[in-house]
Amino acid sequence: MNQPLKTFKQEYQNLLLNFLWRQWSALGVAGQGGGEDAWIIDPEALLLLTCSLGRHEPRLFDEVLDWMRENGRFINVMRLKRILQMEKFAGERVLTAVAGVLAKGTETTKWKMLANSLDPSAAREIFFFTTDGKPQPVLGEPEPHFARCGYQRGALRLRGYSQKFRPSQPTNLTLQLRALFGINVRCESALYLLTHEAAHPSQIARETYCFERAVQGTLVDMSQSGVVGLRSQGREKHYWLKPEHWAALLNRSQVFPYWVTWPPLFSALERIWLKVNDPRLEALDPLLQSSELRQLMAELRPSIERARFDKKLSDNREYLGEKYLPVFLADVIKLLA
Repeated sequence: MNQPLKTFKQEYQNLLLNFLWRQWSALGVAGQGGGEDAWIIDPEALLLLTCSLGRHEPRLFDEVLDWMRENGRFINVMRLKRILQMEKFAGERVLTAVAGVLAKGTETTKWKMLANSLDPSAAREIFFFTTDGKPQPVLGEPEPHFARCGYQRGALRLRGYSQKFRPSQPTNLTLQLRALFGINVRCESALYLLTHEAAHPSQIARETYCFERAVQGTLVDMSQSGVVGLRSQGREKHYWLKPEHWAALLNRSQVFPYWVTWPPLFSALERIWLKVNDPRLEALDPLLQSSELRQLMAELRPSIERARFDKKLSDNREYLGEKYLPVFLADVIKLLA
């Protein structure tokens, strides 16, 4: 691999892991301090990205498991499965193992359904990797749920340091509303309306990964409360809320965090990470590397556009041949800036 791409590979992994630490810490994971970000954290999309990237940061991965034992009841498993159906994520088999670990106590049914719905592979591989990508030696007795899914890792020794999420944290609006209203379409619809001026049911369903008929019926019912407003735009009905009325109820300022459709962006970031870690890319000369990465970004641009991060991307038509390689590297860094 040429030096610019080799250097980028490690820098990109570090940026992704730092981003994951920042987001999980904001939710209450013990470790690095969480940031004061202005957006809403999507716990399901974050978990899916962690299922692949977390294998390169064992401490983060196990602290997330620790957090899930404390706060996992607020994860929307049906939405998690819906995201997996609609987006490409590489950590599906890892999620099977995670669900097996969590399928205990009052949450047994919820997580067991997810664990049993995903077919684990019989292949055997080391689960954790060192920072330079080499398999990390396995010590002690194997963890049975991971072993069943084909992964070799040591026994879980969770520290129990994770905290309950902080409802007043701007990024934690999703979990706050779920704690108040339950894990349902009503909650996801209210979350979307609180962060948008108005929205059509199909738009809400698409960006929250809920079924459109369920969103439509829920909004019709909610509009009968006198709290959710309704306006017609041609043949379409758009629903809205007054965030200032909700701010006092939720003990928040009247400025709500902004919405990001994280699943397509996380899927794109993961696919970029998998591509630059593909050994076959190392054997190519810079011209062919540029060609491969140009094609990848052409495939990923629609996903990045859906997350509204496409303004960070350059027009690759302006950079021919090898000239695109540094542009690609700079664009990807900007996505995580």
